[in-house]
Amino acid sequence: MTQPATHWLLHLETLRPYLSGRDHRGKKGSLRWLEAAIAERGGKAGTVRNILYKDLGAPEEKLRLFEVIAELYQEAGLEPPTPPVELGVESARRSLGRDKRRILRLFTKALHQGQCPQIVVVGGAATGKGVLLSAVQKAVPKSLMVNLGGELAQQLYPLSERLEVQERLEALLAQFSPTQPYALKAALQGELRQALAEAINRQGLPLLLRAEAYGQLSGLPLRNLEGERVNLSVWLEPLLGALSVPYLVALTEPPPTLPYQILSPPTREESRRFVKDQLPDLPAERVDALVNQAGRNFGELQRLVLLEIAMAAAHTRPQAKNHSADLSQDPKLRPILQALAVLSPEADPAVPIPLLEQALGRRLEQLSQAERALFQPVGEGQVRPTLRNLLPTHIPEKEAQRLHRLALRYFSGGNLFRQLYHARGANELEFLLELLAQDPSRLSLMPGLWAESAGWSRVAERQRRGLDGPSLRERLATILVRYRAVLGQYAHPEALEALELLTQSPDPELRTWARVKAAEAQIDAGDYARALEEAPLEPELQGEVEAEGLLVRAALERWRGDYARAEGYVRRALALPTPPFLSDRVWLWQGLVAKDAGRFEEALEALSRVGHEPLLVGRARYQMGDLLMRIGRAEEAARHIREALENLETHHAPREEIARVRARLGTAYRRLGQYEEAARLLYQAIQEAPDPFTRTRAQSEASILESARGHPWEALQLAALAERYLRTTPERPSEARYRHLRTRLRLATAYWVAETNNPYRAPFRGGGKAPKALELLEALWAELREEATSSDRYTALRLDTAQMLALLKPAEEAQSLLRPFLGLSDAYHRTQARLSYAEALCRSGKWGEVLAQLLQMDPTANLPDPGLRAWRIALEAQALLGLGQEEAARRRTLDACSLPEPFRVQVGRVLGALWPVEALEAWIGTLAPLTPADALAIWLATASHP
Repeated sequence: MTQPATHWLLHLETLRPYLSGRDHRGKKGSLRWLEAAIAERGGKAGTVRNILYKDLGAPEEKLRLFEVIAELYQEAGLEPPTPPVELGVESARRSLGRDKRRILRLFTKALHQGQCPQIVVVGGAATGKGVLLSAVQKAVPKSLMVNLGGELAQQLYPLSERLEVQERLEALLAQFSPTQPYALKAALQGELRQALAEAINRQGLPLLLRAEAYGQLSGLPLRNLEGERVNLSVWLEPLLGALSVPYLVALTEPPPTLPYQILSPPTREESRRFVKDQLPDLPAERVDALVNQAGRNFGELQRLVLLEIAMAAAHTRPQAKNHSADLSQDPKLRPILQALAVLSPEADPAVPIPLLEQALGRRLEQLSQAERALFQPVGEGQVRPTLRNLLPTHIPEKEAQRLHRLALRYFSGGNLFRQLYHARGANELEFLLELLAQDPSRLSLMPGLWAESAGWSRVAERQRRGLDGPSLRERLATILVRYRAVLGQYAHPEALEALELLTQSPDPELRTWARVKAAEAQIDAGDYARALEEAPLEPELQGEVEAEGLLVRAALERWRGDYARAEGYVRRALALPTPPFLSDRVWLWQGLVAKDAGRFEEALEALSRVGHEPLLVGRARYQMGDLLMRIGRAEEAARHIREALENLETHHAPREEIARVRARLGTAYRRLGQYEEAARLLYQAIQEAPDPFTRTRAQSEASILESARGHPWEALQLAALAERYLRTTPERPSEARYRHLRTRLRLATAYWVAETNNPYRAPFRGGGKAPKALELLEALWAELREEATSSDRYTALRLDTAQMLALLKPAEEAQSLLRPFLGLSDAYHRTQARLSYAEALCRSGKWGEVLAQLLQMDPTANLPDPGLRAWRIALEAQALLGLGQEEAARRRTLDACSLPEPFRVQVGRVLGALWPVEALEAWIGTLAPLTPADALAIWLATASHP
């Protein structure tokens, strides 16, 4: 049998087409060439064959061979392969003690076997958490290393950029406020954790996380979901619980519930091994002296080793070896220490090698051992300081600005945080303000900037001499007010000071803008009458202030109930160039646009950011609920719409709006099987609706509820009233057209209920006769196929119509009708289509295909919707019955006991009619005088079953 090729040979097979020529070793890349290259590096040439063909050899020999192959890849212009795991493990384990070697081995072995290890270790400040994680990173180079402690916002920002969720992070941080209730702070922090967990899972790399005991976010304490202050370990636990990637987490404090292993302080032997690994040529007596000095503190030992390297290479003062010295006093080390101090901020410590080389005027290969010991590689052509406490805290201003300007030029093509950081350090205030003006929430990354700007007046304005427009501090004031407005912190001392500055500006446009923000503050406080007095008139809104002024006018028109005029203001505002953080009104409008276009995740994201203006909060929650209804998450939808209704009623929203939201909440309860509450809400909405259009919408929704309750006459009456109005009204023609089509479907549904004697409720069973319903559905289907609109709600209407039509078509025709919908992009719609298709397959007796269809469904897409769960249970049980597996069908039917009662009843009706009578009686007892369908329905509805 042919021996499978080793990964070594596979690397060479990939490489050889790119190799050509010969040198003194022979043909490049051949076995003899490789043997000669290994011998020249001090290795054993004879081991090359065994490594290549059998993967046998000492780790150090394999490492030499891998380095040779990697160099050949680089010469050929190819990306070098990833080093074998064993090489990283072998290199890393030499510096670890027994407990850390065990964790390293356990983690890397599980990864190598394709498992998903999730390990938490706990140790104090001197137990070597960083050493362990550095060793693991060496063994697992394709991993995500994160260090957390102290102020987390600046540490999370570069992480969010790497995970491509920086906009989400900025938006969440912008919402943090010291004045918020603890519960809201906790909820925002929980949302941030969830966003990070989702991004980490999406990237898929193993996570290596080191966390200190203490942490804060934007200066605020960390809080758990109950709003209580917690340490960083407790705060991180929900994030860890949401991760599906492998992780090794080193915590300073133990987590509350996660299992963990204790890291012991380094033993003397472990400390000696660490020193020898760092300084293999150091005499034994000097090794012992360093270990004695450090005691059992790994951090101190690392520091002493670094100092030893620096002393050996740079011939510094002899006394430096006895304590932690300021290495920046050494003229040979000072330039690199200053460069690292400026170019490696704690929030984003990685320094690109080309930038560091530009700063030093030398290539890193030219640096001494001591200089090289001051930084360590972090992959992707970057390095970071080995020890931050070796970096100088005071650097001459001229040198610091030179380095900042150099970095600013380097990062001009990207890395927003670095641009902000270095623009501030370089005193490039024009550029800094341009970046901040693009998104005022970036001020969260610039703590203390407003206070610092008090000193800009002389130096900065000299730089601007001859330029027109506001002063730099006035421009910062506008950015600051916008930032605080997003947070709802109009009364923040900085915001008040900034507004005061702007009201005294010689620039009339800035004074007008300050009045706009003052009116916005009154709107935020719910004092619309005062806001009307404060707000500038429309003719005063010119230039950059126009968009924000129009949005304030829109809010006031909404308050006065003139929705058409309010919409006009918003459309005009959106047509203007506007920054992303104008107000909640922009988020709401962006959410509505995305929702109408079917971009649901984008819509939910935008709507969820509406969090300050009371009425707009209610409107945003309603829109979120309406959207969640469309994607089958009725329980979440009901929660959001209920919150919206309470909010709108509390803040005295217009009656039309309250009636519309109440009707939609009724529909959500109908989808959840809570028919009595749904009826109460829908009929109250019909009664309270102040205009015919709103009343008609509620009547149409109530019609489908009555069909679900099995009341065809009531359903028919309601649908007929709505259809007549929508067919003839000139009001809102586009909206009326869609609602007329949907009401015609509900009219057909009412006839289907009357003619088949089935409620409109899952699980559905086709094959019945309903000639009037069929006539109406075929006419509607023909019209919908000609409809050019392809929006999400028209897609849903076509699918709903096709599903109803399929129930009245022969099985084969039904399958052909539904097959195009199986490829819909929306998971909820796709699940509906697949269930309908499976029902048609059931009528053909294709039991195996039915089960196959159910297995292909998205595993989570249908779970929140009890109706779809009921249909899936019934279809699977029916298929199992068809295959003669009565016991499996019985067990599956029992799953219906967790459903709301109307769906339990319907599952019983459908399956009871299909079950062999003897088998059903053996299960639930005597059926007489009931039919099998009614007997099983009552049994499922009234009994409590295991």
